[in-house]
Amino acid sequence: MNANNYHKMNILLLFDNNLDINKEGLDKFLKENLNELGFAIYNHVFEIKTNLISKPETFKQVHSELPDLSKFDRVFCFTGKQYDDNYFFHEYGNLTIFSFAYWASLTNFPFENGVIYFITNYIALDLDSSDFRHRQTTGCIYDFLDDKRGIDDGMRQARFCSNCLERVSSTILDDKSKEIFKDLKVLMNLLSETSKWNQNILKKIDLPVKLIQKRKTKSEQGINIVIASPGDTESERKILLESLESKFRIDRHEDHCGFRIMVNGWEQLASQVGYPQDVINKRLIEESDFVVAIFKHKLGTPTKDVVTGKPRAESGTVEELLQALDGSKRNHPIGMAYFYSTAPIISLDSPDKEKIEKDWMRLKEFKKIIQEKMIYKPYTEPVELLGMVLKDLEQNIINYIEKKH
Repeated sequence: MNANNYHKMNILLLFDNNLDINKEGLDKFLKENLNELGFAIYNHVFEIKTNLISKPETFKQVHSELPDLSKFDRVFCFTGKQYDDNYFFHEYGNLTIFSFAYWASLTNFPFENGVIYFITNYIALDLDSSDFRHRQTTGCIYDFLDDKRGIDDGMRQARFCSNCLERVSSTILDDKSKEIFKDLKVLMNLLSETSKWNQNILKKIDLPVKLIQKRKTKSEQGINIVIASPGDTESERKILLESLESKFRIDRHEDHCGFRIMVNGWEQLASQVGYPQDVINKRLIEESDFVVAIFKHKLGTPTKDVVTGKPRAESGTVEELLQALDGSKRNHPIGMAYFYSTAPIISLDSPDKEKIEKDWMRLKEFKKIIQEKMIYKPYTEPVELLGMVLKDLEQNIINYIEKKH
């Protein structure tokens, strides 16, 4: 199928009765937001009869039960049943069947977000004649998703990586394809905006524009940035501590926002007496303008109250980030958080298997705790993380730091 052959595309959405989907809401959402792509929803009872989906057998069964499907340009069928090869979807003729099998183990997002993700993924593939797919999970819409858990980050990011955007943009030449690409960008933007707030895409979200009041820098020399991270983020920590400050200047972020930055970590503190976390809080966190927290596969070591010995926070990094999110403190630093995009790969015979799983579950629980307190972002590698932090810092400085007069 080639995008140059598009007319006003006529697409039917077909839902297996094992999915609890807000059909009316989806219908309204699509009609309100799209211009070139035309969707209709099949509102009658429909069921895929086989326990597993196979190609072409299941596709032929659907067509035999619903012969009128041939009048549509495309039919997107969504089911909770699994493919025999465990793929997300296959296409046969004008019918594509998308599988939501084991959805709850892959993501916390509702089916509606998944429907929009699958639609955007299909349209993006349709616009690109190269058949390129990322074999690793990157968050790009062209990820193949060998590891199906990557779909969670795919919905949160809903983006093109720079290489894919350049490749696809260069192939979109005719007017019809350009209009479809506009619709695609609308869907991806709406999916990202809602998913990063852990919300159903059909709900209207009133995002808090100014949760943080504008404030002055705590230092006359510039803006203090603290890098907070547990022990499994050595590569990420190294690149941020060594390169963030210089790249902020060299790439002209400093010129755009009007401030230089000074990047700090516990490594800059002198050896001294005192409970380490209390020293970090006093010497770094209280004096910082931003706390940039990086997590990979674990939270880190819990902190404690030195007087009572009772637990104080899930880890030092958590304590540092939570101080940045504490709105009761008038001059708290501003928090930014980034989480590695994929789960740890664990060998079944690893002696640390239980510990790795426990650490991962603690991290997932923490993400749930903060999901309505801030926007956090996934990253795939240290270099990508550096670029994300640079751009986010510039924007947050512009939004929340008073300019010098």
